[in-house]
Amino acid sequence: MEVKDYKRKITHRDYGKAEAGLQQYAHGVDKVITEIPRAVKLDDIKPKEVFTQVNQKFIILYYAAKVLPHMAGGVALAMIIMFLIPSDEEWTFMPIIIFSISCIAFVFFAVYLFTMPKKEHILNREDGLITFTGFYWQANVTMPFENVIFSYSTGGEDATGSFMLQVIRPTKGHAFDLFGAGNGDCYRDISFITWYMDKNRPLPPGDAFDEYRKQDFERRKAECFPRPLYQSNIPTPEATKEQQEEREKIGGW
Repeated sequence: MEVKDYKRKITHRDYGKAEAGLQQYAHGVDKVITEIPRAVKLDDIKPKEVFTQVNQKFIILYYAAKVLPHMAGGVALAMIIMFLIPSDEEWTFMPIIIFSISCIAFVFFAVYLFTMPKKEHILNREDGLITFTGFYWQANVTMPFENVIFSYSTGGEDATGSFMLQVIRPTKGHAFDLFGAGNGDCYRDISFITWYMDKNRPLPPGDAFDEYRKQDFERRKAECFPRPLYQSNIPTPEATKEQQEEREKIGGW
């Protein structure tokens, strides 16, 4: 099966002068395989689901780019309509401010909805690159995976939305971009992503990868099974006992 090329041009190599401080960020998530991630099934590969494409070279993750402008713009429009309903109450300073902010927000998100650049989340196993979204109108960012800094979200006071995996953007302000992989928490997500992006390891669990396992194994065999790029606290075995024995004999691990 022919695999479409999703390689994107590198936009940033690292975080520049801010990198030292960001590396010490208290909510950082290391690129270590600590848990067995959820197996990616063929049934999981669907448009507008977490995984839209999966193979031995690329994973394309669905990014719901229009959710924010639809929701925020919808709330602003609802506020505008509420204020326009005839009422005997006099408009004081505060209602005028709220109405004005609602109008500005509605226009902002309406314009953003129709002018936003294409948003992409791409894992490029072959070249060791990751592509994630820019902030609002900023272009997508493509960086070497080894240099990207991940963190987890803190959520609200009731912990809603906490421990979700996010990537720190290298652009000014270092805003966050949620970068989940369908596992439900940051540590399982980073385990899956790191496992997949370590091209010296076999592909992660799941029948979605089965048709690519033999080809990926032969590629690594031709390279004499180089040792893994990232640490793992759990076994990441080959698909068959015979392949595992061959890797141990040739690669020594």
